[in-house]
Amino acid sequence: MIRMLLLSLLLVAMPAWAADTLDAKALASLPNAAHPSANLVTSGRLQAKDIAMVAKAGVRHVIDLMVDSETPDFDEAIAVRDAGMQYHNLPISGADDLTRDNAARFDRLINAAGAEATLVHCSSGNRVGALAALRAAWIQGQPVEEALAEGRRWGLKALEPAVRERLSASAAAQKSTPTPVGTMVFPRVKGAGGVYALPAGVDMPAVDAVHRLLIDAATAETTANGTNRHLETAARAVNLYALAKVPPASVKVAIVVHGKATPLVLSDARYRQQFGKPNPDAALIGQLHRAGVEIFVCGQALSHQGHAVADVRDDVRVALSAMTRLVDLQAAGYGLIP
Repeated sequence: MIRMLLLSLLLVAMPAWAADTLDAKALASLPNAAHPSANLVTSGRLQAKDIAMVAKAGVRHVIDLMVDSETPDFDEAIAVRDAGMQYHNLPISGADDLTRDNAARFDRLINAAGAEATLVHCSSGNRVGALAALRAAWIQGQPVEEALAEGRRWGLKALEPAVRERLSASAAAQKSTPTPVGTMVFPRVKGAGGVYALPAGVDMPAVDAVHRLLIDAATAETTANGTNRHLETAARAVNLYALAKVPPASVKVAIVVHGKATPLVLSDARYRQQFGKPNPDAALIGQLHRAGVEIFVCGQALSHQGHAVADVRDDVRVALSAMTRLVDLQAAGYGLIP
């Protein structure tokens, strides 16, 4: 009975974000609040009085698109961190800052937050929606009208003409992009890491040598098809050497996973439990494993992020740390590919 009482008290005392859920209704009073996805809310300017409410609603990450001069009397970064949340700032002053680089930075911030509850805001929500539209088009490949509709869901209003102008210009530029010479092929890893065959006479890897490649996978950056960029790089390496007729046994590719990339090696059951959806990298990891690629995950990163060794896929090996594995592989003659 006493044990049950203590457990009940512990559950009551736990912060709202412990369950990784977002109480969007509790944030409806924020200016121009919108709820574009399950664990994401967008809004206008935050006041000091809002911070406790935001934390209580389960928010883990606050992404602020305002410049410091907009809030001279309020240090949002300190207030957010003091409330136990993570603070990220991507200052967007207006239309001039609606660039591809900033859209890519915005995408990285959203991806880094993953399934954890996140609040994104500017002064009105307009800049949030603008970057969301640019991200939808430039990063995720959506057509102009669909990207603009996505931006409106996130808060796009007055900046829509500027966003439309940029997206229309980039769409026109894509139409004039040269057509690739030849057909992309996938000699060993199907559907990932495509390569182009070249005519005889070009320099090729030696077929009678052993080639060792090491990929340091520390980020959660994704490709257009939603898989991790580092896995795509490994697939391309395998396909390139296959194209060059190098025997599979002479191609040694190793991937060391750590940092933000760590969740990609979780078992299907653990990934679904953690993020509520299938692991988007599962199929590609399976293909890479069958192609002879060795995949290691940092045991320190696993523990730090709350995962056990038993949570890792069977086709991935757990190393003591990424640091030691990277050093050992390079000492064994593996060339590091960023």
